[in-house]
Amino acid sequence: MKHLYCPLLVLCISLISFSAVNAQIKFEVSPNGRYLQTVDGIPFFINACTAWTLPADYTCDEVEAYLDNRLKEGFNTIQMSAVFSEIDKTMYRKAFHNNDISQPVDSYWKQVDWCVKEATDRGLIVILNPIWKRSVNEFIQQQGENKCRVYGRWFAERYKDNPRVFYFIGGDQIPEPVRGEMNAMGEGIQEVYGGRAIVAYHSCGSQSSKEAFPDASWLTLNWTYAYTPAYKFEGIPRYPYQMNYENIKRYKNIPVQFGEGYYDFGTAKKYPANGITGRWGNRYVIRRQTWWNVTSGAVGVAYGAEGIWHKNRDGETWLKCLEYESSKDMGRLKRLFDSLSWWKLYPDMNHEVLVSGYGEYLTDNYATAAVADDMSFTLIYIPVPHVLHIRVPEKLKKWVTVMKWFDPTNGEKSDVKDYVLKDDNLIVTSPSVNSSGAGDWVLILGFSE
Repeated sequence: MKHLYCPLLVLCISLISFSAVNAQIKFEVSPNGRYLQTVDGIPFFINACTAWTLPADYTCDEVEAYLDNRLKEGFNTIQMSAVFSEIDKTMYRKAFHNNDISQPVDSYWKQVDWCVKEATDRGLIVILNPIWKRSVNEFIQQQGENKCRVYGRWFAERYKDNPRVFYFIGGDQIPEPVRGEMNAMGEGIQEVYGGRAIVAYHSCGSQSSKEAFPDASWLTLNWTYAYTPAYKFEGIPRYPYQMNYENIKRYKNIPVQFGEGYYDFGTAKKYPANGITGRWGNRYVIRRQTWWNVTSGAVGVAYGAEGIWHKNRDGETWLKCLEYESSKDMGRLKRLFDSLSWWKLYPDMNHEVLVSGYGEYLTDNYATAAVADDMSFTLIYIPVPHVLHIRVPEKLKKWVTVMKWFDPTNGEKSDVKDYVLKDDNLIVTSPSVNSSGAGDWVLILGFSE
């Protein structure tokens, strides 16, 4: 790899401090443990784009163009790895002298620093990985736990003064065979932050951070992960909404973010009727997994395009990926959430509100609902047409003032026309297809006096 470090650009930006707003904003887990917020109490919804190889594979001009576009399209977070050896198996040799994690190569790390600062100076959050685990287990084992803890501290010291840097440990694998080293690295980061850093673990498909490290005190953000073929892992169903429900019930006081799912591979792949080929999904599948997540308890999501994280793969250039409609759908979701008190939402896991008409659990047709804890509004995502039966308590019947269908493919709202209020149920029939020709919709039901 040619180091792309831009000394002139770094010299220039080093003369420009963070803006007053960016420098002062720090983040923490909310008091109720359900979402992230600024220390001033402003809730923060993660809308991330995945660019694992951004520091290593993109030129300085490309980094700037990518970040500018992501910001314009409504993303507020970038997920990347400082040392990513999934494509280039020798990457760690370029990052460290003598295959020693305690001997960083200065020019390599200046490029990583520059890339991080370019993102955060724009107001973006960076969720940064110290070293991608998969493919380098032997190298990590050679370092041992003590060096990995020191490396975690060194890594955190490098970015601790940048309040817009979060972290994740691991990389597409269960902790074994380096569980102790991964744990030590996480502990090292938190030692620098006094336990207040935002840190997740990136495990294998269909395993969350907390399922990988149930007792780790350094974990403050619980990544869920589901893109295994047909949402099955070792023959057992593992749907995104299922993972969220299970993790929210089992692990308290830690926010859930959907950290990775199916990637869009554009025209490089042909998709069968279900929209899934291997670990890739079409626009509908990408959108469905996102909406399933935000209506089943996730307070953050991540978008992936194959040609972005694996730059220009099979002719799907990163510039082409920026124009994918699946990417633009993420911006449409973010704009809707910006208009809502989304942090009040809690998943309707027991069907206390959406009582029937939601389809079959652990199938592709399952509808998910989230209800504001003050009953001020409800969001229901339907992946296919449904006739929904929504329980409306007697005291709220006169308060139904907003009923809108939101088209997740163009961002437009329309009045709900096909409905009837019968006894305690609001019975709503969904429209046929949205502007893309698919059958998924979002129902917004609002209550106010």
